[in-house]
Amino acid sequence: MKYYGLTDRGKLRKTNQDNYVIATNENGDVFAIVCDGIGGGRGGDIASHLAVSYFSVAFASNKGFSSGMEVRSWIAKHVEEANRQIYQMGMENSELKGMGTTFCAVMITSVGNYIANIGDSRVYSYKRTSIFKPITTDHTLVNDMIRHGELTPKEAAVYPQKNVLTNALGVWLNVKCDIEAYSEKVDGFLVCSDGLYGYVSEKVLKKIVFDSDNHPVLRVKQLIKAAMNAGGFDNITAILIDLEGAGTHE
Repeated sequence: MKYYGLTDRGKLRKTNQDNYVIATNENGDVFAIVCDGIGGGRGGDIASHLAVSYFSVAFASNKGFSSGMEVRSWIAKHVEEANRQIYQMGMENSELKGMGTTFCAVMITSVGNYIANIGDSRVYSYKRTSIFKPITTDHTLVNDMIRHGELTPKEAAVYPQKNVLTNALGVWLNVKCDIEAYSEKVDGFLVCSDGLYGYVSEKVLKKIVFDSDNHPVLRVKQLIKAAMNAGGFDNITAILIDLEGAGTHE
């Protein structure tokens, strides 16, 4: 397995509220997480940092999994605890009240691959030359409206409230997390914030991701560059996981 992650503040934002981690456990499993913070002031930055720090520490001490049910249970348990900690900090500090973060992750384990999602960061799967598709569902107002037939995808692209989240980690006392096994045979995964997929076309993303001649380090840097070339309007984070070879990240 080869993997690499990178984040950039972008051209317009004063701070970077994105955070990510590529964590490993004692069994050699990999947990790749992207969190895009929300909240006024430094709230979003703090929430996303708390989330990746919490999961990094928790996963590092994990000894591996014996079943898919154990994976799901572990993710659900720690999502609940991370949510509680972020929510509590927000409630105890008026300047941070309402802070939260997206949480989007791929866990590569000896008992299978698992996807977890809260919010509108995304996981894409890819099989070179044939498949590149999002495999998470955006928890957004416009996505709900599309599903209920109130908006078309074309209308949603220009809808004034297209960035409104219906779910986030740490904003409310209770949180819902999509946790799914992913059994399709693919070459790898892209985990990213909306600062990438929201401004770079799927055609361009696919072209960069499919470039198997380049190591994930170079391809991730090309993804970040593509978002910057598109204006760098938001914080940008990307993790690329090729399911062969050795891993690296910064």
